[in-house]
Amino acid sequence: MNTIRKLADSCTTLIKSIQKGLDIKDFLVFGGLAILGYGLWLKAPWLGFSVVGASLMLIGYFVEGE
Repeated sequence: MNTIRKLADSCTTLIKSIQKGLDIKDFLVFGGLAILGYGLWLKAPWLGFSVVGASLMLIGYFVEGE
């Protein structure tokens, strides 16, 4: 029973840390990029991968580090 309690506590801690780390903006940005990539992939697969890849690279470049 003690092992189950430890597992439950660690799962709760993990969920709380994920909630702190994620924001609604993250879901909107990456969800929008996914939809953009899929739409462009329907037109030309290379175009979808190129545009979304470049966008992710720019987001990674301009994001503020801790």
